[in-house]
Amino acid sequence: MRVEISEHAKKRAEERGVSVEVVEKIIKQPEEVVTVKFGRRAAYRKYGDRYVVVIFEERKDEIVVVTTLKVDKERLKRYGFSRV
Repeated sequence: MRVEISEHAKKRAEERGVSVEVVEKIIKQPEEVVTVKFGRRAAYRKYGDRYVVVIFEERKDEIVVVTTLKVDKERLKRYGFSRV
């Protein structure tokens, strides 16, 4: 499935020091994926001492990345991830 990264997601990733390659890796090889608001999905992986969360929408033949976050363990749990 094709991965499309929105302009907003690219901007947020750059602001947070996350490369496009890392965003794509998280989508393709997440540690865990959960459903969040508005029917969107969230995937994460640990990088260094922080966790990178990618919020995305699954469409018919593509995945659209909406935003990228860097969070700590407590915030990760609030998103609903349980494998922390």
